[in-house]
Amino acid sequence: MLRILDETSALTDLCVCRGTAVPAHGSFANSHEEFTKFPMLAWHRDKLLRQQEQFYTLMERYGVRLHFVPHSDAHPWQMYTRDTAFVIGEKLYFSNTRELPERTDEIDLIRLCLPDLPDQDVIEISDGQIEGGDVLVDGGGAYVGLGTRTTPDAVEELARHIEVTPIHLGPNVMHLDTRMTILPGRRLLICPTPFQPADLDMLGRRFTMIEVTDAEARAMGTNVFVINPETVVVHAEFDRIADAIRTEGLNVEPIDYSEPNALLGSFRCATMPLARA
Repeated sequence: MLRILDETSALTDLCVCRGTAVPAHGSFANSHEEFTKFPMLAWHRDKLLRQQEQFYTLMERYGVRLHFVPHSDAHPWQMYTRDTAFVIGEKLYFSNTRELPERTDEIDLIRLCLPDLPDQDVIEISDGQIEGGDVLVDGGGAYVGLGTRTTPDAVEELARHIEVTPIHLGPNVMHLDTRMTILPGRRLLICPTPFQPADLDMLGRRFTMIEVTDAEARAMGTNVFVINPETVVVHAEFDRIADAIRTEGLNVEPIDYSEPNALLGSFRCATMPLARA
């Protein structure tokens, strides 16, 4: 059931969650420093749900099987399934220790939508914390970002299971995929600013880079989603990024995703791939 060896093979199964538990704008108050460091914009829940449905329709058009996480008022940000858990190889990894306390125990809802998943295929990272937005799979191993949501001890534990390449981001980056995403053909959509020179040099040897500006990255410009080796989903407002991807010979599927973006999570954040062919 689980099989993820890279970020770009043809997607067959995807775990998603409708944002029905997202609070109405103006009704949510949280003093956690993450909400100060990464402030959300105004959002409209009904519009968010309509945009999600358009994305789900697109996935089904490409033959992707959708696995929906059940609703839970206690987990308002569960729609961002990427951060709850991630698949590498044939195993599902998760950390129940989370930076935001309202995101603990989200894994229980993931398990509910995957009732046939054997316990031996689920691995808990018990040291520190790690979120899927910091994990980009490549060749059965992974690049893992060290920013605000993933800690070195969790990365060390993950490295006991798979080959890990740490990427140092510093305290002002929420997740690695808000600054880079792997595209088909060994291309990398990347905002270079937060990366250390040694990491940029290493990535430059492995990928052809398509650069994104700081402003585009803050608006979730790197958080695109690869459906298959020819096709990438991009927020409809990112015309320059879409054109740069098309110039590389790839097909772009533009979708308006302004509302998830306002909550600081775009296509990649709101998807947890389970299997790619």
